[in-house]
Amino acid sequence: MFKIILADDEPIIIKGMQKMIEWEKLNAEIVAEAGNGAELLEKIREFEPDIVISDVAMPKMTGLDVIKEIQDNHWSTKVIFLSGYQEFEYVQKAIRYEAIEYLLKPVGKEELEQAVLKAEKTLKTDYPMEYWEKEKDDMQTVFRKMNSESECKELFEHFEAMGLDTEDTDFTGVCFSIPFIFYKKLGNQNMAELIRFSIFKKIEEMLRTHKNGFAIKREPNSSNMILLNRERFGGHSLEQQVLEIREKIYREYKVRLITGIGNTVEHITDLKFAYKTAKFCSELHYFNQEEIIRYGEIDRNFNNSFEDYNYKYKELINSILICEENWAQKLDEVLEIIENLHYGNRYAAENRCIAMAMDLYSELEECRVVSEEDRKEYDAMVARIRNQSSYEELKKFVRKQLGEFLDKCGNGEKTIENNTIRVVKNYIQEHYAEELSLGTLAEIVYMNPYYFSAFFKKETGQNFKNYLAEVRMKAAVRLLMESDMKTYELAEAVGYRDVRSFTEKFKEYFGESPSGYKKARRC
Repeated sequence: MFKIILADDEPIIIKGMQKMIEWEKLNAEIVAEAGNGAELLEKIREFEPDIVISDVAMPKMTGLDVIKEIQDNHWSTKVIFLSGYQEFEYVQKAIRYEAIEYLLKPVGKEELEQAVLKAEKTLKTDYPMEYWEKEKDDMQTVFRKMNSESECKELFEHFEAMGLDTEDTDFTGVCFSIPFIFYKKLGNQNMAELIRFSIFKKIEEMLRTHKNGFAIKREPNSSNMILLNRERFGGHSLEQQVLEIREKIYREYKVRLITGIGNTVEHITDLKFAYKTAKFCSELHYFNQEEIIRYGEIDRNFNNSFEDYNYKYKELINSILICEENWAQKLDEVLEIIENLHYGNRYAAENRCIAMAMDLYSELEECRVVSEEDRKEYDAMVARIRNQSSYEELKKFVRKQLGEFLDKCGNGEKTIENNTIRVVKNYIQEHYAEELSLGTLAEIVYMNPYYFSAFFKKETGQNFKNYLAEVRMKAAVRLLMESDMKTYELAEAVGYRDVRSFTEKFKEYFGESPSGYKKARRC
């Protein structure tokens, strides 16, 4: 069963959620509760839950702080957020950290159940092939008949009643699904549902007629089968069976089915694995656009890290802000890394692209390249990211829409000036520990040092020297409170070669010496 932790600083809300839902029906159990963020983090470490349902605003640590820890540690726990108010910044951060849902209080039974089911589905598809190799969790419906030899015997009897001969056979999981483009072209939702139902019923009838398989799980857009594979015992090949089904469906409905062919197993107790590998293969269609995906032929190297993503994203931001012509190439590199990080998980890939787009808007807004008036149009564009039928389409869509948006919002020399200030500030934030001079920064942005000094003050309202000192002091007080560094070590860490100058500047900002400041805050 899926392990769940509930977290809220109001005990009555936790009790309400406990009673609101019949957790067992969702194949879930509540393993712990938490009344604040710090306690929640401890419970996550202790119980290793699959899902956390948490308030956003909690004492000691916020829900956003906790989900950041989850992501930084690469834990598989999924988070559903509850909040008393809809705040764009909170929603933005929740999406960035890949929260499953952001629900407003008071939350209803149905929407909470749907969020939990969504989290469970994500957990089942959130990992590459290695996940399916190791995962042995119990499934539902027919899979519950596979947990002991006696129950397997009952299932064999059920097969015999269906007229299925399971002697001298292996079992192969096959998942048939209907491509997104079919629904898009048809347009009529009711007609699409009718055709979908007819297609899956037709496949089941074919298996029943030829006595070569059975359906084990029906889902909104797919039907999951187990085909009896007698090839090594002298029977028809599995490939031939699959092709016959696909050709018949195409002749009658003009639909080319996406087909995931999973692992072949010898014993009925392994049907879960056969099903899951087939389902995983069918979901890869979003990324590779192949109509038939075989589990045994999947060869994918997961060779990018989240650090790679962060590095390339910063490159993209700087490229846009200094108006480089090759910014679109940087965007392509970011999108390629997202695909590599989340290959096989459409939901995670879309989420990451949405978070990237929202972060990008915040950066552009901060340096005044875009304004609040542009947000509605931009949000509408971001919302359409989920409407693309493949990851390749998603990349083209983001490239085109972002390019058009930037062209529309660009405002000539003023934009370039604001971008220049942004580049300078970014450089100072990253290099404040080094010896930085007015000449160094002027050279980076190709300006005369005297002009740059006046330009910086005009655009920011403060001179370069004061801004640099402010950045260094903020870094110094953070290091002071988070470490046991000596004063001379602090000075060097934030770019001061003279301890006395550093101490005087610290007193100027905070009213006392570093040691006095730390002592006063710890009392």
